[in-house]
Order: sequence, then structure tokens, then C-alpha cells
Amino acid sequence: MQPLVFLNQSFLSLFAAALLAITLPAQHGEGATGSAPLPAGHPPVETATTAPATSAATPASAQGQDPAKKAEKEKPKKKRPEKAGIPVEDVLVQSLCARCHIRDDRNHMTRISYVRKSPEGWARSIKRMGRLHGLQLTPTTAKMLVRSLSNTHGLSRSEAEKGLYDSERRVHWSEEHHDADFKRACAQCHPLGRALLQYRDKEEWQLLRATHVAMFPLSRGQMGGGPPRESSSRSRFSGFPGGSSSTSSSSNNSSTRGGRNRGGNTSSSNNNSSNNRSSRGSVGDRVLDQLSKDQPLFTPEWEAWTNHKREVPLAGTWTVHGHETGRGDIIGTLEMKRTGEDEYDLSWNMSWSDGSSELRTGKGVLYAGFSWRGRTRDKDGKNWREVLLLDDQWQQFKGRVFTGNYDEIGFDVTLDRDLGRTRIVTLGNASIPVPSTDHAVDVYGEGFGEGVKASDFFIGQGLSISGLERKSDRHVVLRVSAKPGTKLGTRMIAYGPRPGSAKVTLYDTVDYVRVRPLQGLSRNGGAKHPRQYERFEAYAVHRGPDKKPYTDDDVDLFQVRGKWQLAEFAVRDNDDDLQYVGSIDANTGVFTPNIDGPNPKRKWQANNVGDVFATFETTLDIPVRPPEKKKDKDGKDGDQKDGDKKDGDQKDSNKKDGEAKKAELPKVAARESKRFFARSHLIVTVPIYARWQVLDWEDR
Repeated sequence: MQPLVFLNQSFLSLFAAALLAITLPAQHGEGATGSAPLPAGHPPVETATTAPATSAATPASAQGQDPAKKAEKEKPKKKRPEKAGIPVEDVLVQSLCARCHIRDDRNHMTRISYVRKSPEGWARSIKRMGRLHGLQLTPTTAKMLVRSLSNTHGLSRSEAEKGLYDSERRVHWSEEHHDADFKRACAQCHPLGRALLQYRDKEEWQLLRATHVAMFPLSRGQMGGGPPRESSSRSRFSGFPGGSSSTSSSSNNSSTRGGRNRGGNTSSSNNNSSNNRSSRGSVGDRVLDQLSKDQPLFTPEWEAWTNHKREVPLAGTWTVHGHETGRGDIIGTLEMKRTGEDEYDLSWNMSWSDGSSELRTGKGVLYAGFSWRGRTRDKDGKNWREVLLLDDQWQQFKGRVFTGNYDEIGFDVTLDRDLGRTRIVTLGNASIPVPSTDHAVDVYGEGFGEGVKASDFFIGQGLSISGLERKSDRHVVLRVSAKPGTKLGTRMIAYGPRPGSAKVTLYDTVDYVRVRPLQGLSRNGGAKHPRQYERFEAYAVHRGPDKKPYTDDDVDLFQVRGKWQLAEFAVRDNDDDLQYVGSIDANTGVFTPNIDGPNPKRKWQANNVGDVFATFETTLDIPVRPPEKKKDKDGKDGDQKDGDKKDGDQKDSNKKDGEAKKAELPKVAARESKRFFARSHLIVTVPIYARWQVLDWEDR
């Protein structure tokens, strides 16, 4: 049957060619041998005067062809210069991706060899291949594929750090410092971090725009690209002689109806504006040019890592310290046990300043030598994901651990590798009032043996260590006193001969309390879609070196507890959002949104969305700020002017006054009870109706 199919196809092709050669000139009133003009946009068609069977045997000169032109055509075409790319050496990637991505003799595969991404970026690409092109993978194979591409076509440490907030799935972040064109082209649909976590050659950046325009046509208005707007597929492929002019006329008419110069010469104005735009380049052109320079395929950082690639040893004990909104500061340990190349079993043992503690176990993988992705499970069976970045010295991880339907519940964490020597890692209760005595400062680290003593520690000017209590080999408590008149600010605490990095903060009083986050976000749910929760916390604040509250140099001192409530954020008359958006826990500050969907009890059956205030109120026992020295008009201390006394009398008087003032200064500041109030703006909105992470293997 195959030869029959081939003959049928050949017959149909010959019949179509003959029909086109005969009928096309006839449409223009010409004979079969006439040379009629072709319609605009139509590919050229050659008309033959001899039968196809004899044309092959006829000499070139008999067919009216110039031998020089024929020889010129037969010259070998110049080869396109080879593009620099990253070879794909993994057989798994070659076997799974070769159906669509062509591999050459250098093991370069189209598209793949000219792109580098984060693990999340490769996972997103593989998911798209399955959704659009029928790629079917088991969870195990998909993980292996993501891991292979992330290691060989991944990011260096500095590259991954630029957009780490996107991988960390943060709810609260800011991109205000980025270029306005960059935000216009990309940030209307997704965080800029997604673009910052990709490195491509120049051609691939252009192909990325083409993919966006093809799959999401509205993105053309943001970043340009696509076919010319004045052209249409109907005019170019219709085959009718008048198609081009009629489309042009129709286009001009539509421009006249919708243009700003209604009734005027819109054609010339549109052409001028188009020329101006083309001379300057579109927003997308400028952004892609900049991305090609800032994020090329090859960078010195990536090449340095590639040339020195090796497995990074992580097994051992790490000190965990961080902060979780609402629950407080975290301290604990992480045990890593190697189970394979770049694979580890995990055991987290953590305690919070609110008195709670947890033990979590799980697994993790290190990608490209720096990017850690892990997953652990707590006692309630809840999965927690880990996105961490290793430093260049392989001694410290920083990142976020999170859970929740929208990844909104999480904490910032730092891991410090145990070095096998006595050292300080972090501090607790490190805000010290001035003056004070025996303030307890928690010191966390490693190697605090039985013989550790207070004299082994050093602290800055104006402070003294009066005692030490050893809790364990990882925790001691120092009793610190601050002398009256000590300059406010920060001081280092160090152990032994090594310089310290842990800091304490000296303050004289609490100036105000503020709520974090200042702008909250929550999504209602519980019926057809999950809820997005929001958590608040309050911090005592000092006014900072400029002695002005509510400025950038203000210092957060410590977390405070109090009472949480909601209040109306009025945006219209008779605003009723407070009744419907949800509720907040009075003790913990956790906001729980109301159910999703229209509410029959609400006016117009509106959803349970709106704006409210999250308010906080507390009463604190705080130090009283000492009175500041008064200055005269010349800016000098005291009421006495120069020349009123002789030099000898002046020195004796100053000495006596100084001794008297020192004797008057108390060793402990007076205290007072003071009430504080603060609030935050909370927006409660609708759920995200499309869930993008729907594959089991994505929940790493």
C-alpha cells in the first residue's frame, strides 16, 4: 500500500502544479503562455512550456537559463558561524528532549544549550512541555531531569541571589528599585525575579519574547514583538489582487474612527509616530537588549564554577537561627546526613521564643553547588519547603522555609556550619537599656565547655560582664551591665582572641511600637479555594541616632505582646468590610479570612473582600529617658558664659560639677508604665483561581 500512497501524492502534486500554471494567468485575462503579474504577497510561480518529463533532459541553454547564473546557484552556501552554547551530555536529557530539540555533533541542543535557569525555572519549562507537547514523565524521572538541567545549565551563587525572593515564594517584597521599562515589560504578569533567574544568549532572549507573544497575545502591548500591526494574515495570504489595498483602507478607516486626530490626516500622524517608535525602539527591545548584556549565557561567575565543579560536602551539624512572624526568634540545630551525591537526610530541632519547639525530618538536594531545595514534615504532617543559598566559603546558608496553600506561612533562617571550635553564632535578648545592671544576654554558638567563664568574653566600651551561666555547650547566659552615660548604639561581643560579629543594641527608652508587615495581604477561601492567611507582629522601636522617631534610622528593639483587633478602613460611605472579611486572633495576630464566593447577606451579594486595619495595643514597663543637657545660644553646655570666672575657678568648678553629676546619675534607669498603639493596613481579596503547581514532583 505504501507505493500506491506515494503515487497518489505525486499525482496530486503534479495536478495542482498544472492547474495553478493554467488557471492563474487566466484570472488576469492572459493566455496560458502569458506573463501575468502575480497577486501581492503571492510566492513566485514558474510557468513551463514543455512537459516536466522532458525538461530534466533538456540542456540548460535550451531552457533559456544562463550557465553563469546556474553555476552561481550551485556554489556551496556559506555555513552559519557556530553558536557558543552549553553541551548536553546527559543521556537522559538527550533521550527525552531530542524529539523536539535537535542535537548536533557538538551535543548542542536547540533552545536548551543556550539557556540557564534556576531549578524552579527548569521545572516550569518541563511542566509546559508536558502540557503543550505531550511529554509524559514519572515523578522520579521529572526530578532527575530538573536536577540534571539545574546542575549543567543552572546559575552561579551571585546569579541565583538576584532573584532568590521569587524562588523563596515571598508574599512581601519590593521591586521599586528596578528600571521602569523592565517593570512595564515583565512585572504586570509575574515577579521580576522570574526574569532575573534566567541567563540566555541574545537570540534566546528574542525567542523568549516571541514565545510570550504567541502564547499570551496581550503581552505584545507590554513588550512589543510579533508581526507588524498594519499587516494582516488575510491580506497576505488571500491571493486576491485587491486584498492588500482593501485591508489598508480598512485599517485607515479604523484608525480614523478610533484615533485621537478624528477627522484629520490620521495616516500621516500614525506613520510619523510609528517612525518615531521604531527609531527609539520599543520597550521590549530596550529591555531585551539590557537583559542580553546583564544576563548573558556565559558569565565569569558561571565559568569559574564550571571549571572548578565538585561535590560540596555538607554533612554534619549546623546551628539554626532565624525569625518567624508572630512566633518569634528561632534557635536550634540541623543534622545533615549524606545519602547520595548532593542528597541528604535532614533532622531539624528548633525552639521559638514563644516557648514552642518542634522536631522535623525530611530530605534535601543541592543544585549547582549553591542552591539548596529541601522538604520536611512536622508533627502534624504538614510539609515545609526549603529554599536556601550557600555562601562562597560553604560555611553558611541563608533563605526561607515555608508552607501554606499560597506559601504565605514561613520564616527567614540562617544556618551556620559547626567548625569544631568555641565561637559565638548569634545572640538573644540583645537590646540593653542604659543604664542597667545584670541584663541577661543569651549567647548561642558551639564549644562552650565546662571551663567557660565570663572573662573569656569581651564586650565594648561602657559595658561590663558581671556573671555567666552555662546552659549547654551551645548556650550560655551573660550578665551585662551598662554604665550611666554610655553612648547609645551597637557593641560587639567576642570570645577569646577572635574578633566578634554578634552585636548588642544599647537604648535609653522605647519611643513607639510598629506592626509588621505594614501592608498585609489575605485571600478568602474555604469553599472552593484555599485560604491565604496573614500574620502580624509588633516591635518596640527606638528613635535612632537622629533622635527623631518615624525615620529610616529607627531601630527595632524586641518583639512585644499585646491585644490584636480589626478596625474599619473606610473608603466609602457606610463601608461594611469589617463585618465580612474575617477575624484576627487577639493574642497571636493571625488573621483568618472569611469564606470565598458571593455572600447573600451582603449588599449586592458581594464577596467577603475589602480593606481593614489590623490594630495592636499594649502597655509596657520601659526606662525613662534621662533629661538632655541644655545648651545656650552659642551651643555650649550650661548657663555660665565664658569670662564670667577666672580660669582656675572655672576648672575647679567644672571638676566639682562633673563629680556631682556622676554621683547623681543612677545605676539603673527609672521606669514607667506606658500605653502604645499601632496598626497595619490589611487587604482581603479573592483567591487565585488557577493553581500553577499541580504536579506531585514539583513539591520537592
